[in-house]
Amino acid sequence: MEFYKKGFSKYIPEFLLPKIKPKIIEDILKEDKVIGKIVGINLKPMDLNNQENLEKFLEALLELKDEDSNTLFIEGYENLSSLTLESIQDITKMKIFNGEYTRLSNILVVIRKIFSILKEDLEDKEILVVCDEKEIAKRIIKEISKGFRFITSIGCEEYNDEIYEYILDETGLSLFYPISIHKILSRYSVIINYTEKLEFDISKVKRNAIVFNFSKIDLKDNKNRTHFIEDYGFDFKELGIKTEWINHKITSSLFESLLGMENHSINYLISGNNYYSLKDYVNLFIKVKGRF
Repeated sequence: MEFYKKGFSKYIPEFLLPKIKPKIIEDILKEDKVIGKIVGINLKPMDLNNQENLEKFLEALLELKDEDSNTLFIEGYENLSSLTLESIQDITKMKIFNGEYTRLSNILVVIRKIFSILKEDLEDKEILVVCDEKEIAKRIIKEISKGFRFITSIGCEEYNDEIYEYILDETGLSLFYPISIHKILSRYSVIINYTEKLEFDISKVKRNAIVFNFSKIDLKDNKNRTHFIEDYGFDFKELGIKTEWINHKITSSLFESLLGMENHSINYLISGNNYYSLKDYVNLFIKVKGRF
């Protein structure tokens, strides 16, 4: 919308602007090679969960798509239903990355960096994984098993035996399944939440615990602690990417859309739409007494 307000269109009342006007705005470059394009589709907000709007959006998008276009990033994609996302991917033949691979594969990297800043050891720390998706639970636990000896898992009770055997075979570690998590929340130094059905009071975790909230719920406890790690941020400048239209700080999902499964250093932790360097995050919310 802002692009079209820069030229003559800025003098046109908004109600006279068309809703759809597909246009390629800019090429995104990395080492002088085009790795993506910024395109404008809708001039006004559109509810893409509405079938009629979705059809118009896709028709316009396909006008701009070329044979090299195989990934897609839509601002606000997290508000789209799974059915809408599937339809977009099926019709356009472009994959929409949600940043899941980057978030999961870097959990232990981030935890280690945080504890390095704190000058504390991981070996004696306990970690709690809250996840109601079996395969994701396996991935998370296998990843963090490289750094933690004491891992508790809840949320996939139906598959406890399967997950237990898988982790034992893959890592040699035994998982702990508590009878009542409520009584032992204060012992965990790290909590990873990947469910929207959190069944315990988050305010009961210790104040300097590191909490990753990779669910879609707005996690907040009754002490108004909201500084949970929701995503990782990357810096365009360090990635060697050139564009004038995107903020140089980007999320995991946009990172994956442009660079796929590449590995790069994480520059920021994202919490409440704010970007913090790891050191700033630790100093603001972990180290300071009386604050989370």
